[in-house]
Amino acid sequence: MINARSIKKLSIFTTGAAIIALGVAGTAQAQTIIDTTPSWNGIDSIIQFGEFNTATYGQTFTVGSDNVLNDFTFFLNDFDGQPDVVDFAAYVAEWDGFKATGPILYQSGPQSTTNAPGFEQFTFNTGGISLTSGKQYVAFVSASNFFDGTSGLAGLGAITGSQDVYSGGDFVFYNNESDFSLLTQNTWDGGVGNSFGESAFKASFSPATASVPEPTTMLGILAIGAFGISSFNKRKQQKITIKA
Repeated sequence: MINARSIKKLSIFTTGAAIIALGVAGTAQAQTIIDTTPSWNGIDSIIQFGEFNTATYGQTFTVGSDNVLNDFTFFLNDFDGQPDVVDFAAYVAEWDGFKATGPILYQSGPQSTTNAPGFEQFTFNTGGISLTSGKQYVAFVSASNFFDGTSGLAGLGAITGSQDVYSGGDFVFYNNESDFSLLTQNTWDGGVGNSFGESAFKASFSPATASVPEPTTMLGILAIGAFGISSFNKRKQQKITIKA
């Protein structure tokens, strides 16, 4: 594991209506964003990721009050002249301070680099997985399940050196070769304290969505809203009645 520099650039309404609105899901929600890329120069990388070298690279992160992970992003730049591209998948698991633990919470479909010049951005949409606020997790890419006997290597976009630009986690890696099970058995390497810096990494979170009322409950809300409007109009009409 060494740090490398590349010259390639990053390719990179009414009262009743108000009551009814309380039961409607899907309104716009604010998001929490983890993003180390403003500190990345778009050039630096940590190498070598892929078959016949380090099979797994990742980033640990801490979940805040917005605990639904929507997506996360890594940047990869495969090496020129390699006999193969890098085949891999992305994953999320809980982190116990030393290694991934428990079941895999998210797994992407198979991915491959393309040998295109410069860094490629890989964003993984999780579909919205609920994590636990205050806990640490690890998002990682691994080639372990995709070894085919032909070498393919890449660099991972990174803020190199000892810059701790994100206090909630670190770049981590493990030389587990083609044995994926080792990722939840043995201690990983990495961390700012070991001069590996941080991954160029993004993740977005949203708050847990409130449950939508059952149909019978929704009918009750509609009835209350309608009753509120009717009563309001009746009072209004009574108020403006003038005796001759």
